[in-house]
Amino acid sequence: MKKVVGSLRLVVIYIVLTTTFCLAEPTPPIPDGVASSDAKQSAQEAADAAARMEVLGSTQDKSNDTQGEIDALKEQNRILQKRIGDLESMVKKLIQADERETNDTDAAHKPSTETQDAPAPPPEAVGPETTLARPADTGRALLLPDISLIGTFSTHFSNDKRDPHRNRVFLDSAEIGIQSYVYPGVRADAFIAMSYPEHSAAVEEAYLTLLHPAPRLGMRLGKTKVPFGRVNQLHLHSWLYVTQPSVLANLVGPESLAGQGISASYLIPSRRGFFAQLDAGLWNSPEEPGYPDTDPAGSILTDRVIGRGASFKDRFGTLRLWTSFTPRPNSEIELGLSHARGAGVSLNWIGPVEPQIRLSGLDFSFRRFQGGCKRLLLRGEYYQHHNNLTLNQKIAKGYYILADQRLSADREFGLRYDWSQFPYLAGLHESSVSAIVTNQLTEQTFLRLQITHGSRPGRSSVNEAWLQWVWGVGPHTHNLE
Repeated sequence: MKKVVGSLRLVVIYIVLTTTFCLAEPTPPIPDGVASSDAKQSAQEAADAAARMEVLGSTQDKSNDTQGEIDALKEQNRILQKRIGDLESMVKKLIQADERETNDTDAAHKPSTETQDAPAPPPEAVGPETTLARPADTGRALLLPDISLIGTFSTHFSNDKRDPHRNRVFLDSAEIGIQSYVYPGVRADAFIAMSYPEHSAAVEEAYLTLLHPAPRLGMRLGKTKVPFGRVNQLHLHSWLYVTQPSVLANLVGPESLAGQGISASYLIPSRRGFFAQLDAGLWNSPEEPGYPDTDPAGSILTDRVIGRGASFKDRFGTLRLWTSFTPRPNSEIELGLSHARGAGVSLNWIGPVEPQIRLSGLDFSFRRFQGGCKRLLLRGEYYQHHNNLTLNQKIAKGYYILADQRLSADREFGLRYDWSQFPYLAGLHESSVSAIVTNQLTEQTFLRLQITHGSRPGRSSVNEAWLQWVWGVGPHTHNLE
């Protein structure tokens, strides 16, 4: 920047000097007059003297005109010098402002020795997994929306011949995100997903977020993944693994428990270093699950048993209380309690009875920031599925435990253990242990390998391998783990 200012100064001075020399006419020399000669007569000398006086008068007039032009050029030069000074002052101010902005940016991104790698402060009350900036912070309110596309390619190998997706390469999902502020303090998010195998487009989420309708309060209305459990609101490309934990798939819902309705998040006043938030929502089930009308346990030798999830038929409510605190520097602990209740889908193979479903969950997360990009994560979730039917199992349980170590900015390794029962199918369960390796190319693009060994109903030993490639374009704003 200083080199540019120096070059600009030389150019302006060159223009001023050139203009001065071009406009200034050289002062005409005063004629020496007619040389006297001893041979001429005195009469002729008198005539010559008169002629000289006339020439001197004309020359004096021209000299006066030239002096006026010189004065005008001096005035122009003074004005140009003043403008050069103003320009230099303006450039200096720009340089100082640029240096201050650079210093502020460096200070903001450079952690101190006390706070380096410390966990980020808890989000405001807008939802457990999404931190939204205010329009004034982004400076992009009411502009064109952010449009993103995220695709997920998967390769799946398995020795369980009942799995219809084994030994194939396929586009697991493609998601288009459209996000923008529609009014100061009101943000709109919509995600259109196309999932395997049909790849038919469907609105996965479309909701409005009211950031601050009241102090410590945030609201969300529309179709969304409900605030239940620790990872239910995460999209599939934000997971730390390829396959969903079996307890979530069997007891809560395939990929996520979603609904159409309204939720409120209240940031509970607390002491410094402690965060607590209460989320409550009332929902309608977005679609009725298409589960088979026959007992899935009756053909476990030929068909793979798939959990029914929550199977809420219509209206259901959710409640979640979660907290976060830092027991020591560079570490963080999260605890959460979740509850959901509503009427379930009737089971024709049991009778025309609508079961009353209650879901309860407990989640725990511990993070240890180890300097640089290294991070250790320990996480576990435990769920219970209650129903009021008397002919079958009333309570189904399950849990998973995950240990994930980030080795560097682009390398991650994890281990996960799953154990889960099936609702309405007493005595059946599945379990597995998985190793996950992730190579992060960019924030939104990564390669992941997951190898799983376990057992499930009808198969005592199951070996699977998943290779996943997730890529993204555009300013996608899902939080990553």
